[in-house]
Amino acid sequence: MGAGCCMKMESKKPVMIVKAKEEKERAFADFQLYYKTNKGFMHQKIKPIFKQICKTGKYDSDIINLNFVNFQKARAEFLLQLIPYFHNIKILKLWKSSLGSEGIKTIAYDLGSLESLEVLSLEDNSLGPDGSMHLAGALEKLKKLRELWLHINDIGMIGAACIADALGGLKDLERLGLDENQMENKGALKIVTCVKELKNLKMLGLGYNMITEDACLNIVSMLGMLPLEKLILSGNAINEDSHSSMITLLPRTLIIF
Repeated sequence: MGAGCCMKMESKKPVMIVKAKEEKERAFADFQLYYKTNKGFMHQKIKPIFKQICKTGKYDSDIINLNFVNFQKARAEFLLQLIPYFHNIKILKLWKSSLGSEGIKTIAYDLGSLESLEVLSLEDNSLGPDGSMHLAGALEKLKKLRELWLHINDIGMIGAACIADALGGLKDLERLGLDENQMENKGALKIVTCVKELKNLKMLGLGYNMITEDACLNIVSMLGMLPLEKLILSGNAINEDSHSSMITLLPRTLIIF
């Protein structure tokens, strides 16, 4: 009776393999049809990527540069279609791509599947607090990330808190740019509280975030154990006396005021 059960279970394996193959073929056919239907609306940077995938079934480059490509609203679907084929990608550049909170929501789940990703550039995308929440879910899965660039995204205090909770698990993170995000004291301090244990962090950008002088001094004190090479605090109204105090606290770090 036991042997019979084993035979039944093994007999299911070929069926499962066939079904998986059929699903993959069907998904690829859907991808080809999607490109054929929508290519007239696509940016010139996207078309060659779609073409190569349609021809070979894969995209081998480890760098994807889609800076300035408009992924606003429904156009984020273009990126969603591509991400499953970016198996080997290490660098993804989406600077000023108009994603907004809805765009990042559309791609966030699949973005988290890019396990080899080391550099993610999302500057100037108007993510806001809502978009930051969706991005945080993806960041939790991107364990190999070394650089994260999020300048000019209006994430505010709430968005900073969401992102901060995800940063603590990114043990390989070396560079983090969060300038011009209206984080204020609470948001900036939350970020620093979560990154102060990241032993590989070399650069942190917190410029133009409406952080008070006392909070900046507190931040510098909290970062004392990290091997920081550069700390950006410009645009936060810090006087010259505090400059001297901060330099004393972080003598090996280039602090930009």
